Amino acid sequence: MQGISIACLGPSGTFSEEAASRHFGQDTRPLFCTTIDDVFDVVEARAAPFGVVPVENSLEGAIGHTLDRLVASPLRISGEVALPIRQHLLRREAQLDGITRVYGHAQSLAQCQRFVKKTLPLAERIAVSSNAEAARLAALELNSAALAGKRAAAIHALTILAEGVEDDPTNTTRFLVIGEASAAPSGHDKTSLVMSAPNRPGAMVALLRPFSRHGVSMTKLESRPSRRGLWDYLFFVDVEGHAEDAALRRALVELQARAGYLQVLGSYPMARS
Repeated sequence: MQGISIACLGPSGTFSEEAASRHFGQDTRPLFCTTIDDVFDVVEARAAPFGVVPVENSLEGAIGHTLDRLVASPLRISGEVALPIRQHLLRREAQLDGITRVYGHAQSLAQCQRFVKKTLPLAERIAVSSNAEAARLAALELNSAALAGKRAAAIHALTILAEGVEDDPTNTTRFLVIGEASAAPSGHDKTSLVMSAPNRPGAMVALLRPFSRHGVSMTKLESRPSRRGLWDYLFFVDVEGHAEDAALRRALVELQARAGYLQVLGSYPMARS
């Protein structure tokens, strides 16, 4: 897929761009978008065949807007990327002295708060739209630094003053690849779906029983307000296997009869660890 155009969050230097490059290769041509909605809109309009969107972080949890848009969109999930998030402190100058402000995405500032508090206790922390934007601003201002990745440092010619400044070294963000179709079975797949349970006692337990009965392993269960009524929820579920696999196919047929609502969001190869 050399030279393929992929919609992702910009500007250049974001972790979304890195995830797209990891999945599709270094020759990927990113089509930068401002918001998650924009990524979906670009792919739905066929301005790019695929998009890459963040869906959850190992520390901060699910990204609700991505989940909501998956339900409303005709697009399917065709892949996933698990990207370790390494945050670095970047600056034009090769020294810590004189830093009065630190730019970063809100999540990055939260994920690096112990380091910033200890190393730059008097510096103002300023949240911006992306870490790539943080690096761009730090490149323009003599007394500013940024929390961002190595890609952003290279793009904006910034010095890496400290590497791996995140509070938790296991910090990982999961990205989804979206397009018009799911992927073919690979033998090591995952299927994402969303469903609702009838409003009666024991309904949720009964809804999950088909997975157990047919030997399908569930790897994730996440609830989100359905926006259709007060205290009405949708349940996002990830299971091992492809929707074309015999065991999962039988479970889905049984689930269809039990669920108030059921939508398969896509089957795709599991991310390489």
